[in-house]
Amino acid sequence: MKKYFLGILTVLALFITMSVASCKNNDDDPISPTDSTEVVVDQSNIFGLQEQPKVCANITAGSDNGVTPEVVANLCGALGVKSFRVLMNLSWVLEFDSNGELVFRQPNIQNFKDYIALLRQHGVSKIVLTNTQYMYPYGVARSWWRSVPDIGTEHYFQFMELIEKSYKMIAEEFPDITYYEVGNELSAPNGINLCKEGFVGGGTTDQNAPYIFTTEEQAKITADICYYAKKGLKSVNTNDKVVAPAPYKIDTLARNYLNSIYDQIKSGVLPSCRLNSLKEREISSSTDPSDYFNYLNWHPYTSGGAYTLEWLRQNDALYQVAVDHGDTGRKIMMTEFGYYDSYLERREVLIGNVCIPAIQVLTEKFKTLEAIFMFKMFNSTTSSSVSEATYGIFDSPLQTTAFRPKPIALSLFFHYNGVYANPDSLYKYMK
Repeated sequence: MKKYFLGILTVLALFITMSVASCKNNDDDPISPTDSTEVVVDQSNIFGLQEQPKVCANITAGSDNGVTPEVVANLCGALGVKSFRVLMNLSWVLEFDSNGELVFRQPNIQNFKDYIALLRQHGVSKIVLTNTQYMYPYGVARSWWRSVPDIGTEHYFQFMELIEKSYKMIAEEFPDITYYEVGNELSAPNGINLCKEGFVGGGTTDQNAPYIFTTEEQAKITADICYYAKKGLKSVNTNDKVVAPAPYKIDTLARNYLNSIYDQIKSGVLPSCRLNSLKEREISSSTDPSDYFNYLNWHPYTSGGAYTLEWLRQNDALYQVAVDHGDTGRKIMMTEFGYYDSYLERREVLIGNVCIPAIQVLTEKFKTLEAIFMFKMFNSTTSSSVSEATYGIFDSPLQTTAFRPKPIALSLFFHYNGVYANPDSLYKYMK
């Protein structure tokens, strides 16, 4: 029974914290909600989560041994998770055959189908398929797995056409999937997620300096990726939706990146495409953001514990970029949010207390927000840093406290299921 008393105490602390935060913000917060109320969405699927179990043999990173699709799906059901972010990189499920034709990797594609079906069986309504690894033109070598051909070159056009074809194939194979996040934090600095051909993995800053895109170039590539992905998707199902890649952080650079995406779209020069013999575009230009993406997206991580007025301003300012470009009412998903505890008990307790007030203020402030995805389900003992390793809302199966729900898991559970809900099922796998 001891663990249940811990859960009750955690919830009581949570409600005390929420009450204090609510009073403080009502008195002191000078920020009025962003004008995002033209389109009000159903927020019943707001509770989202991400985890990367070893769905396929070639997935070698992201989770510890013991994190299986069955465990993830069962705990999603126990928690009451309604939205799930499934990382399914194109390179995990697609390859070129001996003739250079794009084909599915078998049995990987079937494994992902089975995994998604399992999530749905356990109550997940909204699946967002996410990709961070694009296919490269057949027969063309690349220096780094996240490099992109030079903008405007033949290889660049081939790269974008492969994105279109990839998403067309995925849409045909997954007719029940509607939401596609077509990249992740492509504005990250130092070529982390997007770099020019010639970038050297593990190279020095000086060595890679010539191969780093500017913010404007990152924005142009992002818009092109969105356009061609959507073109492929809507050729199969006009109801399929593109979730724009989130910027890296929510700071001034993130706003500049999002502003540049809108500027690039509004300029009339996109999507990038070849010119015919008469110097005419092969694809008509479009200045409509809806031809590129359906959902805005950002990752509202906080730098400390409880949310601050500055954090609220940064979130508000990102949406204001859309408003300033005439895109008021654009729907939003936040495909990553969470906290790391560095294996510190005091931080575990703090995080359990502050996560729900932060989620509440976001859902109240942004009326077009459809889902917030917690990053992530489990700690990962194989991660490169302590912070990255401890974002889980459960302990890793490789820790001595295997599968233990942390205070944040209990907070989320009671918030979304009610204070009288029974948390027994959260301890199903705990040793």
